[in-house]
Amino acid sequence: MATLAGPPALAQYRPPPMSESQRMVKEGESAQVAASAASAEGDKKGAEEKYRKALALFEQALAAEPGSVAAAAGVGAAANGLQDWQRTVDRVQPVLAAHPRELSLAYPLGVALYKLRRFPEAVPVLEQVAAADQAEHLIVHYYLASYYLYAQQGDAAVTRLTRYLALRPAKLAQNDFQIHELLGRAHVLRRDVASARAAFQQAQAGRAESPTVQLGLASVLELEGKVPEARALLEGVTKRFPQAPEPKEKLARLYLTAGDVARAEAQALALVKLGATPGAHLLLGDVRLAQKNAAAAEGEYRKVLQLQPGLLVGQMAVGKALQAQGRHEEAIQFLEAAVRSGANSLELWATLGSVNRRAGRFQRAVEVHRRVVEMAPRQALGWVLLGADHFATGQWDQAIEDYSNALQVEPEHAGAKQWLARALAHRARDRAGTGRMDDAVRDLRRAYDLDRTAPMARRLGAALLETRAFPEARRVMEQGATLPGATWREGLLLGYARLASGDAQAALEAFNRAGTQTEEPDAKAETSVGAALAEVELGQVDAAVQRLTAVGPSRAAEQVAGANLPRVLVRRALARLEAGDAEGADRDLDLVDKLGTGNRSDLTKLALFTRGLARAEEGRHAEASAALKRALTPAPRWAWPNTRALADAFVLYKKGQVAPARKQLAAAAKKPMPGQPKWLASMTGALHRREASLAYASGNMKLAEKALKAALAADPEDALVQHNLACVDWRKGKAANALDTWRRLEASVPVAALNLGIDAQERRREPAEAVDAWRRYLAAGSGPRLAQVREWKERLQSLHGLAESSTGAPAAATAEETP
Repeated sequence: MATLAGPPALAQYRPPPMSESQRMVKEGESAQVAASAASAEGDKKGAEEKYRKALALFEQALAAEPGSVAAAAGVGAAANGLQDWQRTVDRVQPVLAAHPRELSLAYPLGVALYKLRRFPEAVPVLEQVAAADQAEHLIVHYYLASYYLYAQQGDAAVTRLTRYLALRPAKLAQNDFQIHELLGRAHVLRRDVASARAAFQQAQAGRAESPTVQLGLASVLELEGKVPEARALLEGVTKRFPQAPEPKEKLARLYLTAGDVARAEAQALALVKLGATPGAHLLLGDVRLAQKNAAAAEGEYRKVLQLQPGLLVGQMAVGKALQAQGRHEEAIQFLEAAVRSGANSLELWATLGSVNRRAGRFQRAVEVHRRVVEMAPRQALGWVLLGADHFATGQWDQAIEDYSNALQVEPEHAGAKQWLARALAHRARDRAGTGRMDDAVRDLRRAYDLDRTAPMARRLGAALLETRAFPEARRVMEQGATLPGATWREGLLLGYARLASGDAQAALEAFNRAGTQTEEPDAKAETSVGAALAEVELGQVDAAVQRLTAVGPSRAAEQVAGANLPRVLVRRALARLEAGDAEGADRDLDLVDKLGTGNRSDLTKLALFTRGLARAEEGRHAEASAALKRALTPAPRWAWPNTRALADAFVLYKKGQVAPARKQLAAAAKKPMPGQPKWLASMTGALHRREASLAYASGNMKLAEKALKAALAADPEDALVQHNLACVDWRKGKAANALDTWRRLEASVPVAALNLGIDAQERRREPAEAVDAWRRYLAAGSGPRLAQVREWKERLQSLHGLAESSTGAPAAATAEETP
């Protein structure tokens, strides 16, 4: 009773007895602590014995209680201490599945998976542990950062390394240089040049020169575009550290990129000599491949797999070497075997699909590359490869869609831009072939926006010329001719663009400059033909005809010349007619008939029209009318609605039928076309002058005066009309007015001197004055009456004792007929 009634202070707490599993866990923990102490003292053998004892106890505890978190955590810690990673995975993973938030399980399991390089499984577990941000899990941040660097995820690596530096205890600060070096590599991935340089410099500060840090600084120089400086830096590092493999490998890679295969080979051989590592043989294989020795490259790549079986990069390299030898089926089988063995690399699938494409297995290539898209939906790689598959089979619409998808994921992907532009160019070519020129131009505009190169500018410029968008074609080619790699072809198209936009002088300069950019006879012939067309527009028709009749060896130039020479000859014939050279115009038209105009009915009719005008000039009026009628029935495209009336008026004018000609001209003038009013006014004046000439010849001075005054009203400054009107005054007895006019016009109208002489001889009987006036007329050296006037002058001189008596002198003033 006394005992039971004792005060509570006398009672003692006793915990519930431990289970057998708990007891073994406690003993295991004691053994684990002892193992850690032995390891810290450098007693590796003792530490291993104690870890094995702890592991045995923890495994017994876990067997007794399979769901025990403490026992599973102990197994994981002890097994990891013994580097028995697979045991940790086998024992801890099932328990973690039942307790997914238990960090004591996630930590050892994540480390074990990481050590087994089972990264897809390890990373989520380690990220869970890292999120707890506990100091005892410090190494997790390091592991994650290392994986992110391997996976090329610079931002994530920077985050983990920064956190590591914040959590690490002060006693580990002496090793921070390693973390700063990793930080530098992460910033290189981020392309943050300033941060990368600062991290590498901090890693190097206060320590002996480190080859790997110098390697990082070389990467910074590469980012800055200072590749020669990067090579120089590494060359120095390899000399100071001849046993360091990493700088040699990086230097060799830089040499390969620069195309300096010989130096790359020297570094690769030196690297192999240092140690027959997988990386060394991989590099040497790449060198052999660059030397176009695919068989030797295959041998090196197979050595990589002998040293490290299943190495993914080695498997892909062997496939690449087999492919380079044209052994596509072997390459496919090799890479398929790698896939079946469990390799699941993005690069492996990408290479497998590409080899299938090169082997002509396009459907399989598409299937494989679709898997690449599924594996990396946020990368452009899969879409670019799919685009290449569809590009190879000419499926332009699908290829364009693929490359567009790639640019949606990575807007600045250079390869996607380039190949999208090429696919658009191919589709544009097909569309142009089916007459869809507007669609073709749209594709080429987009292609040129993506790929600002001279060839792409040339494609767009040609399409714009085809659609008669001449100003835009000129703008495109002005730029295209200045782009890197521009050749005479861009200059040739620029010339045509300028010519089409109406700037013949600039076009001629472009054609001539293009001719200086090549030494090929065919190319020079093409530029010469273009220059000829520009010369035509500049009025240098003779030079153009000479170029077009002596083309050169180019078939293309010959075709262009053959298509344009008849047109140019017709144009020269028209120019000769305008200058009054009907005979020369006939020669050109005869040559046109010889060359032929093909099926160009408009040019045929223009030549016939020109022939009709030439016949009118020659006075063969019936032939002229017939030719003009055939040329204008039915009306060709180049003819205006009133061209027929104008042509008839011209023939009637040449026949001297002024009234009918004036009637036709009046009909044509009711609806004048652009540019015609000036010509109509000129033709009206010509009709007045022709009417005056006919009236003067018939003695009808009244009608002649009326017609000349009408002509003078239209053009008061016409000196020849003023002269002829003075002739009418002289015939009407108004000699004083006539003489005043002739004296005033003598400098510009030579025949005025002739008439002054006639007046002096016939009316005023002043032979000396007449001889002097005719001498001035003869000195002018022009006019159809030079021989006759010379005879008159000599006869007058003979009357004064110098020769026989003068006879046959003119009895009236001479009016100069005007066309």
